[in-house]
Amino acid sequence: MILRAFLFLCLSATALANEAPLQPGHVAVIYNAGIPQSRELAEFYAINRSIPPGNLVGLIFPKEETITRSAFEKRVRDPLRAEFDKRKWWTLARNANNTILPTSSRIRCLAIMKGVPLRISRVPIPAEEAESKGQFKENNEAAVDSELALLGVRGIPIGGAVPNQYFNKDFSFIEGNLPFQLLVGRIDAKDYETCQRMLLDALDAEEKGLWGHAYIDFSKKGGAFAMGDQWLELITKRSIAAGFPTITDRNKDTFVTNYPMQEAAIYFGWYTFHRNGPFLNPAMKFQPGAVAVHLHSLSAGQLGDPKHNWSSALLDRGAAATLGNTWEPYLQLSHNFEIFHDRLLKGYSLAESAAMAIHVLSWQNLVLGDPLYRPFKNRGQKPPELTTDRDFKITRMAHDNWPDVTERTTKLGGAAERMKSGIIFENLGTALQEGKEFDKAIAQFTKAQSSYKAPQDKLRQVLNIVETERRRNNTSKATALLKAAKKEYRGIPGSKAIDALITILNPPAPPATKPKK
Repeated sequence: MILRAFLFLCLSATALANEAPLQPGHVAVIYNAGIPQSRELAEFYAINRSIPPGNLVGLIFPKEETITRSAFEKRVRDPLRAEFDKRKWWTLARNANNTILPTSSRIRCLAIMKGVPLRISRVPIPAEEAESKGQFKENNEAAVDSELALLGVRGIPIGGAVPNQYFNKDFSFIEGNLPFQLLVGRIDAKDYETCQRMLLDALDAEEKGLWGHAYIDFSKKGGAFAMGDQWLELITKRSIAAGFPTITDRNKDTFVTNYPMQEAAIYFGWYTFHRNGPFLNPAMKFQPGAVAVHLHSLSAGQLGDPKHNWSSALLDRGAAATLGNTWEPYLQLSHNFEIFHDRLLKGYSLAESAAMAIHVLSWQNLVLGDPLYRPFKNRGQKPPELTTDRDFKITRMAHDNWPDVTERTTKLGGAAERMKSGIIFENLGTALQEGKEFDKAIAQFTKAQSSYKAPQDKLRQVLNIVETERRRNNTSKATALLKAAKKEYRGIPGSKAIDALITILNPPAPPATKPKK
């Protein structure tokens, strides 16, 4: 009966209208010809994405992640321009302002392989720009990729940023008719094995769908930082509406050490300098194809060491795609997470979604992952099979087919009871928690705890209940629950989360000070 109901959901779902026409033939693959692994990665990517062999560009680039402005211009930008000229990939002309720029281009996207320099260091303000006005004219450090987005445009000042004409659009990049601009994505991580895994996971998720929990970690800093939490608020609402079981941390602290972040398909959070919380647990792994982003000024300051910064750390834990910053971008000129999340859900590619989410180019921002990756390419269509990720699929299809909350909750609740589904019970609980129906939420979390088999999942329900009590300012009840859980879950990695929360709720008294002589 459950299977028949699920088949009905699959068959009656409506596919997304958007079919982004960015094609493999639009992509040029850029690699460092001086590094054999970079060439091998480029060929591996091209074969798996059916990119024409003639679209591969191998040049001898500097091997360092950080290069000077002069090295970028002479050894990266100018050789790439020469390749575009030689291969007749674009047509250049002068516009009304006498600026030389592409008026047509066969290549619309650059896929940059590991081995190509990552960022450009700051230099003194050039004499020709010293008298110019601009809020960020001293900021001439940049991400290589963001500079390459305007590869064909001549005469751009190196200080400050350039407005992005594709920002906040909601149509494919090809339809946008912006031949002077390139989409740019980078397949880069701590090692080449991780880069290959990122690609294969993306291809697998496109075929089978991206299934799992969404985890959203608010900052609650307020003031100038409020914008970031507003993005996360919209992501939370949209994620729940899309049928993602969505777990939020609405405290100033990030998800605590070894928080049992199981089956994570989506992650958005901020704001610490290096990875922490669940990502310190070596056993923590994202779902194949996961999109995970942490907002921090230097999240992609380097990619070789997962212990530092965030972008490399998230990829090391199994994410297939992330965003990052090579230098200080300032919050208002970072990727807008809410737009990025919305466009991904609508079926756009990673590169398009990221480009629509950034105000400026020639700045500090990176897109890490297969630029053609469309994690929700088949959202709304019948899943290819019904055995794996069953409960996540049922939940999402229920949201697609029963827009009325009461009807959907009743049907999902009945399905959860019949299947003893911890996933569905937890999903119902988190939605009720977000709606501040705290008693009902706790009832669902309690059922989820009884239904789950794995200790980590059971512990997460305790933490969900603790979080619910915190939200209604019942600190004593939350603390009592944690102390009881400490005895029950002693010995599993997630028990560190209990200790961390007890310390947060009941911080120890400061050590006594010695009186001065």
